Amino acid sequence: MAADIPLISVRVGKSLRQILVTGLDLKRHLLFNNDIKTYTGKKTVKFNCETFTTLNKQKNKPILLATLESPTGLLSYGNEKFQGMFKVITSPKGDSCDIVNEVPMEAYISTLLTKEMNPKWPIEALKAQAVAARTYALHKMKTQQVTKELGNEAYYDLESSEKHQVGGNFFDATDTTNKASLETKGEVLTTQTGKIQPIFFHAKCGGKTLRPDQVWHNREEGYQSVNCPFCHDIGPKGWTNFISRERLKSFFLWASEQGYLKERLTGDFSSIVLVPDEIDKFTANFYINDRPYIVEKAVLRKYFGRVLFPSNSFAIKAQGNSIAISGEGLGHGVGLCQMGAFAMAMRGWSYKKILAHYFPGHVLKKMY
Repeated sequence: MAADIPLISVRVGKSLRQILVTGLDLKRHLLFNNDIKTYTGKKTVKFNCETFTTLNKQKNKPILLATLESPTGLLSYGNEKFQGMFKVITSPKGDSCDIVNEVPMEAYISTLLTKEMNPKWPIEALKAQAVAARTYALHKMKTQQVTKELGNEAYYDLESSEKHQVGGNFFDATDTTNKASLETKGEVLTTQTGKIQPIFFHAKCGGKTLRPDQVWHNREEGYQSVNCPFCHDIGPKGWTNFISRERLKSFFLWASEQGYLKERLTGDFSSIVLVPDEIDKFTANFYINDRPYIVEKAVLRKYFGRVLFPSNSFAIKAQGNSIAISGEGLGHGVGLCQMGAFAMAMRGWSYKKILAHYFPGHVLKKMY
């Protein structure tokens, strides 16, 4: 990789019928007809995206319509100011537009720290988060697989959302987040063989982190499940929610249709018996009509959602006519535990030591 800081393209708005971008001395370049125009002073450029649908002759493929930039380095969109350049792209179906912010990686990481962590947290925790987020972003850039559908035909590297990572705007950066980004500039986690893999993070593991294959079925080199005694006293100690037996029955019918069960359920069933469960197990055992079934807990969370299942660390048991779910943690539980990193940093741990704890199968490497 070049010594210069790379530029990353982040989708900040999608499926828009209209886009308004404001800036000083804006330069607007329409790519489809090579029309370049520079405006003097403050100007708002408007895109009615539906007027560009005729350009999209190849359906399901986005088209780069325009770029916008300002010599001041700041552009306004949706009441927020962004550093760098904007790209306006047709959505795959051609009936709306996406807006993408192209920005230097370290500026992106600095704003992200405010959104994905707390900018007032100890700087060593912020540095650990910076390395994790930078690694994820660089992996997305290198693989050019932002979505399974678009592959490398997308004009952005990742999107600003919980699907990937939540970035911020220019004013989300602080002196502390800038320092955390710059003091880890170019540093990523790689596998022992030098590969850049996606590095995941979550709010609170509840005592033990999970591997990607335990949650999403995708095996990632270098990941290990590690104990985390650090996050227990940070935030809520635990949670308990309830679901009805009828909803559990609906879940099993759905899981059967989706292929999550080794044996397909056919016809009606009336008897569901829960096998005694423990919070540190990532599968749950049931008997349905006296036949054993094993279900991954991540599948239960996928079906019922994050409100009823805030994490993948839980135990389930029958309680009267309901099913009680009692768990710990917040989030998917894979990779860096953010509250654990906070507790470690408060104890004086360096970001390198924090990362070594959560990623013992990875090594820290400076890429630029």
